Amino acid sequence: MSMNFAREKSLLRQRLQAAGSPALATRLAQEIGGDTTFLGADGDAIRAAAADLAATYPQMGRAQMTAFVRTLWQSRIHELRAVGIELLAARSELLEPADLEFLEKLLKDGDADELASRLAGDVLGALVVKNKKLWRDLRRFASASNEALQRAAVRACRLPLLHDSGSFERFEELSTPLFATADATLQRAIDELLAAAAAVHTDAVRELAAKHGRKVKVAAKKAAKPAKTAAAAKAKPVASKPAAKAPAKAAKKPAAKRKPNKSS
Repeated sequence: MSMNFAREKSLLRQRLQAAGSPALATRLAQEIGGDTTFLGADGDAIRAAAADLAATYPQMGRAQMTAFVRTLWQSRIHELRAVGIELLAARSELLEPADLEFLEKLLKDGDADELASRLAGDVLGALVVKNKKLWRDLRRFASASNEALQRAAVRACRLPLLHDSGSFERFEELSTPLFATADATLQRAIDELLAAAAAVHTDAVRELAAKHGRKVKVAAKKAAKPAKTAAAAKAKPVASKPAAKAPAKAAKKPAAKRKPNKSS
């Protein structure tokens, strides 16, 4: 099914406008600012709209998807941009290394850190999982002067760290210079990343956190139940036989009554 970008964008706007709250729109405008328009639709409404769109166009390919996301992004409407990010996250397997430039432009152009976090963590991160060569681009992001790219470099490491037990050295190299930056949002992103990575890289996370004076909550591992020995596993419990009952004593028969003798 072919997609009419203008029509779908218009339908999305109408749907999210109807689901929007003026109070939420005002609050987002105050918190995020920029030249973005806010319709006031919440996260549930945005995710539902994106899911319905993906279901309507199950055969959507990489080129069509990225072109439509560009259309939504250029609207400068916060909720339409959010739908675009959700669509990219849902179909991240379609993306290729050549799409990195497109994702980088979105990161640089965005005003909402929440959208940038989702884009970096679940879209760019998924792309790095499939293509380890993109670690060099994450290092480039980390050394950039753009704060949005620095944050993206850290957030995009989450999925690769959870999928690859040997990737922590790359993250440490990338993140070490960032511990000294004054960006509070970036520092919070580093702490969140360390907490998530601790599930796979417990000792390395503790060592890196201690080196930079950071406290990271590491979930305690549950103690494993002692394994049964092979002999014990094979052995079947022997059922104990009930104790034999003592033979019952024969009941005594009552003595027969003697008949009286008849007198002769």
